[in-house]
Amino acid sequence: MAMVLRLSAALLLSLLLAGCSKLFFYPMSPWVQNPENQGLQYEDIVLIHPRGMRIHGWWLPAADDAPARGTVYFLHGNAQNISTHLANVQWLPARGYNVFLLDYRGYGLSEGKPKLPDVFDDVQLGLDWLRHAQRTDGAPLVVFGQSLGASMAASVLGEEGNAGAADCVILEAAFASYRDITSDVMKRSWLLWPLRWMVVPTMPDRALDPEERVADIAPTPLLVMHSEDDPVIPYAHGERLYAAAAQPKTFQKLRGGHTESTRDPAVQQRLVDFMQDNDCAAEVTKAEEVPESSGEGEEPPALPVPAPISTPDSGYRF
Repeated sequence: MAMVLRLSAALLLSLLLAGCSKLFFYPMSPWVQNPENQGLQYEDIVLIHPRGMRIHGWWLPAADDAPARGTVYFLHGNAQNISTHLANVQWLPARGYNVFLLDYRGYGLSEGKPKLPDVFDDVQLGLDWLRHAQRTDGAPLVVFGQSLGASMAASVLGEEGNAGAADCVILEAAFASYRDITSDVMKRSWLLWPLRWMVVPTMPDRALDPEERVADIAPTPLLVMHSEDDPVIPYAHGERLYAAAAQPKTFQKLRGGHTESTRDPAVQQRLVDFMQDNDCAAEVTKAEEVPESSGEGEEPPALPVPAPISTPDSGYRF
């Protein structure tokens, strides 16, 4: 048994030293579904880095029966790919929002291998494309990140060149510091605990931490959400991130598991209300309104919110 433990520790140590970002990234290439399986229109989008690396995403247009009120740029957590995170945003087209879901390098159809801070470039690539894409028609742009995606969104949006890049920002279940969440995760394993001193310093510099960058998102309206029941990212990380942010900011306490909130219609409405209250919902023009005198036929029903799919856990999901 002692020999097995020593070999396991040696193997784990070699993996950590070879690429400590493995603690953050658990990509999956195959899709478990596509938006069409959920009754949604979609388009495959391929963005190309200056050096030729291809990054893939899905564009979900606002439902035909709902005027486009804005575009939501969705950044998912660290495990699997956009096909397993689709359920968190598939309700938005029916509420009048386009959605762009991005797979980071190494996830889904995106090329490359994920590591920090290189993945920030993928987040930036998607942001730049949306800022210049004609399909947004000048409507508000909302950045919505969950877990690792929320933390990277804070780091990227806090850069000086991204001032005003988004009209609203929503961060759910984010961690405040890359080094601190690494330490938190390693503390959960007796095998990893003694290696923290060696691994934690190799994580991104604290200058890149969401906690250090989030204040620079202002004056863009910010909504920070975190579940006090979150078993993956401690609730204290959400409190720290909110405390570090500048006004205008709002904190929404949640209940339930990690990044499960948007399956709840009440939370969906909370997000819609936040966007509307902060001018991140384009006004419906008179031409788009249904005339009051029209009594012919019934108004077409909104797209139903499909049931979420079950996906297996993979490593530390955050």
